Amino acid sequence: MNAQLATRKIEVMFTVLNRLLFGLERVAVIWLGALLVLERNLSVGMLFAFIAYKEQFALRVSGLIDKSADLALLRLQGERLADIVLSAPEGEAGMPQGQPLDQRPAGLGIELRDVSFRYGDGEPDVLSGINLRVEPGESVAIVGPSGCGKSTLLKIMLGIQAPSSGEVLIGGMPLARFGLAAWREAAGVVMQDESLLAGSINDNISFFDPQAKLEWIEQCARVAAVHDDIQAMPMGYHTLIGDMGAALSGGQRQRILIARALYRQPQVLLLDEATSALDIERERQVNHAVRQLALTRVIVAHRPETIASAGRVIALHEGRVAQDLRSVPAGAPSH
Repeated sequence: MNAQLATRKIEVMFTVLNRLLFGLERVAVIWLGALLVLERNLSVGMLFAFIAYKEQFALRVSGLIDKSADLALLRLQGERLADIVLSAPEGEAGMPQGQPLDQRPAGLGIELRDVSFRYGDGEPDVLSGINLRVEPGESVAIVGPSGCGKSTLLKIMLGIQAPSSGEVLIGGMPLARFGLAAWREAAGVVMQDESLLAGSINDNISFFDPQAKLEWIEQCARVAAVHDDIQAMPMGYHTLIGDMGAALSGGQRQRILIARALYRQPQVLLLDEATSALDIERERQVNHAVRQLALTRVIVAHRPETIASAGRVIALHEGRVAQDLRSVPAGAPSH
């Protein structure tokens, strides 16, 4: 608000100065022209013609100055967009597409070797020296205070962000060799504040698959504990929802997003606070169903129910792995 107020004051000042300058210029021209007319050095017709041409000239010059300002602003906006517009699309960057889905092993592990990340030169590291390995079929919860790098770690695992240093391996292969397209085909993801799109619930779970399998959609909804809620709606799975899932509660939206991730039949499931809007009973149902699935799971969580559903807990603190705890089987001695 203060910045807008300061900007508005400057705009008012320049408007006043502009009108004052051009007003004084008009007074000076008419005064000098009147003197020339009185001295018979200029006719009244010539004076009016001069004033008309002068007004046209001033108008055009003012428009040219305005266009110059617009051009400078356009150049500034172009610089802001350059990082995106001038970046080569991933499919054209020489990245191998990786193994076909049907030729990959049933489970995929994820390994990070000495991974560090910062958002820009001169900025502090968000992650520093991360070394961890998630075995195929393992369930891992990543915990820690807000701002410690949990979501950033997930984005690096997905290849959305490239580490400043270190290496990410998928299934024992460097991510560059495995292929970003192949890796994303194998991963199901629910990030924070992910959106639903305008369409039916069927469309959102299948992500507008033109050959959607209705039975599989329903099965994914059952695993995500949202089937009963959908059935209670007047049009069931054909119920239309607005942009951002406006017709649904926060918990229903999250469960539909989980069903969408499962629809892809992923080998790895990555969830970032994907059950934060659920009540305890619904959260327990979702965690129990997901725990039965034969896939690798990496879950960013704060809530005890979700953390307890994982077989391993990794605690981050200030961008580093502070603890790596495995759950103790029943009857085993604790240390």
